[in-house]
Order: sequence, then C-alpha cells, then structure tokens
Amino acid sequence: MINIIICDDNKKDLTRISKIVKSFFNNIEYKLHLFNDYDDNFNFIVNSNLENKIYILDIEVNERSGIDAARYIRNKDYKSYIIFLSGHDDLTRIISKKNIMCFNFINKFDDTEYNLNDTLNRIMLNINNNNEIVKIKVNNTIYNINTNKIYYITKETISRKTLIYYDNLVLSIKISMRDLLNKLNIDLVQTHKACFVNDKYVIEYNVKDKYILFDNNTKIDLISKKYMKDVIC
Repeated sequence: MINIIICDDNKKDLTRISKIVKSFFNNIEYKLHLFNDYDDNFNFIVNSNLENKIYILDIEVNERSGIDAARYIRNKDYKSYIIFLSGHDDLTRIISKKNIMCFNFINKFDDTEYNLNDTLNRIMLNINNNNEIVKIKVNNTIYNINTNKIYYITKETISRKTLIYYDNLVLSIKISMRDLLNKLNIDLVQTHKACFVNDKYVIEYNVKDKYILFDNNTKIDLISKKYMKDVIC
C-alpha cells in the first residue's frame, strides 16, 4: 500500500495535485491523505506506522513552514519520501541547505504534472527495488506481483490482456502492457514490440534463428533485430 500525504492550503492546488496523483496511481493500491494545514491531524499521520509514505508538501501553509514539517517528519523516520511544492524557485537553495533529505522540489507553475509524474516514477522505482512484491489494483482485483521472479511479459492479441510469465505460472491481467510496465518500474529488456524479458533468466538471445532461451528451458520467438541492436553488441 502506498500512502500519499498532500498538504496545501490552496484548495485549487490541492485538487489539482490530487488529480495528478490519482491518475498516476490508477492501477496501484494506494490511499490519499489530504490536509490544508500542518496541524495535529497531519502530525498524527507522521507519527503513524503507515508503510510507503510519500509526502507532497507546500512550503508555505497558513503561515506555517513546510520545511519545519519536513524536519518533524525526519525526526520520526528517514524512509519516507518528501516532495516540496512552491511557486518560488529561490527556495530551492534554502531547502538544499536543510538536512531533511528532500527527494525533489517542484515548481507549482512550471510543467507541474510532468515533473510530479516523473518524480513519482523515480520514487516507485526505489520502492519496488526495495520491495519485491508490488500490489496492483485492476477494477476490483488486487494482484501481488513478485517482480523478482518475472521471466517475461507479453500481451494477448485478441483479449488485449497482459501476460506475466513466471517459471511455472502465467498471470493474466486486464491492463495494457504499457500501464503495467509503468506501475512495476523494473528493469526489463525489450526484445519485441510485444515482449519484455528479465535478462537474468535468459541463457541465449538468438536473433538469427529468432528465439530466446530461458534457464528453465522455455523458448519463445518474440525477438526482433530492431529491438536487439542495443542488447547484443
């Protein structure tokens, strides 16, 4: 479960940032915690044992300092991710001098959606690298995906479902392959327009005879010279 804590005293900004976050975590199990002040309710979340916390903090909230709020967070834990929001770029240097381990600073008025999505992508990559199990929610179903044991990912042409292949299991999920890969955020090799493989399980890439051989003797033909140029030197 990803816990996103957003604090901003501007209702429009709070709504806008919330929409970006909801869109990003569309297929991942998450919970949104919204605040308009660094008050006791906010501190209650800080003091809680919720897992995978991502804070998105406005630097100036009702004459209170987001930097002070971040310092309070760091007194409690060093694992949470902190993203600062502000319309003042000059605050970046001030933040960098504070020992609060800010993951990123985002300007509210400069390509906010792109920068926030990019930052969340990098955070999820860190989280997924530390946690082999990624929870993905599709409609009313939650899938626990062990990213470390994935052999390859491809898609069905007719049903448009994405298939995750393990050593002795195939998981079929009704989600586009692009969306799934974005949510998993793991390092896979693209060998075909419809295939991504886990290189550590591959014994042989044979472009001439058009097959990939895995360490469990599974052989697939989803390989193309177009995508293998950067893999095979």
